[in-house]
Amino acid sequence: MWLIFDVDGVLIDVRESYDLATKMTVEHFLKKFGKDDEISLDLIRKLRQKGAFGDDFKVSEALILFAMAGDVQQFVENFPSGEGIEWVRAKFGMAIEPRSIERIFNTFYLGEYYEDRAFDFDGLWKKEKPIVRRELLEKTKDRFKLGVITGRSALELELAGKILGFHFENAVTRELYVKPDPKALWYLTKGEYGVYIGDTVNDELLVENYKKDYGRNFGFLMVGRDVKDVNEAIEKLLDTF
Repeated sequence: MWLIFDVDGVLIDVRESYDLATKMTVEHFLKKFGKDDEISLDLIRKLRQKGAFGDDFKVSEALILFAMAGDVQQFVENFPSGEGIEWVRAKFGMAIEPRSIERIFNTFYLGEYYEDRAFDFDGLWKKEKPIVRRELLEKTKDRFKLGVITGRSALELELAGKILGFHFENAVTRELYVKPDPKALWYLTKGEYGVYIGDTVNDELLVENYKKDYGRNFGFLMVGRDVKDVNEAIEKLLDTF
């Protein structure tokens, strides 16, 4: 049986890394466009939780377009659950060059690990902290096949391993597939049963799409809704299986 995790917000606390990198990226572009809007971290988290963006480059682009169009908070509050960047681009009839967003975001997040950085910056990834208890991961590897499906790149997942002190041999990063593409789940499991632990609508869509496209059952637990945190989820699964 498989036990598969999302990384950000599930295994690792990214409030001072990805969340802050998104905020700084959005505000960087808004200043270039002559706007001094400040983007709250709560709005970033709310949009990410509601949407099917796949990565924070697209979350950043959506927030930039929202701010250029008017009231960011109103757009986030009214954002339709499960939609993504294509919906945003269609609504406003424009897009921002993805490569330019990626370069600024990675400069803030990766710092010296990013060769194409726009300027020198001490990478925010260093502020990340584990949520999951390492001893629980050690217990699960004897009971389950472990894996991660994440919007991180392979390099970013490597940095996550440094934070966790734990290496996942089975992983899908954004170089392979972007959630909620169900091929990500098939790539790891090849149809075997398991449970995916995530924290967003996009994570739940991944499992729903998998069940629909492949006709296989798969469990899903959402942190903050079904369980308090990943540690509670693991403890319940260890007691059940």
